[in-house]
Amino acid sequence: MLSESYPILLVEDSEDDQALIRRAFAKAKLSNPLHIVDDGDKAVAYLRGEGQYADREAHPLPTIILLDLKLPRRSGHEVLQWLRSQPSLPRIPVVVLTS
Repeated sequence: MLSESYPILLVEDSEDDQALIRRAFAKAKLSNPLHIVDDGDKAVAYLRGEGQYADREAHPLPTIILLDLKLPRRSGHEVLQWLRSQPSLPRIPVVVLTS
């Protein structure tokens, strides 16, 4: 079971799907911090800790990533490929979401 100290990164461009995930987490009584980005470029910036995501206290590395495959700018496939090519990042489990 995930603890509230383990952050989750949701990479999802649909506000409806974001709300659905939030509702599911609330119903399951998950209190993990949920950080949301809405495109592939923002996901990479978040994971790199760049720009608006530079503050690791506010934007910590996630324990797990929920990744939509159909994203604007950079697809979920491209984000996953980038993530797996980063030796400086820990291996973060990724759950792939798609419609």
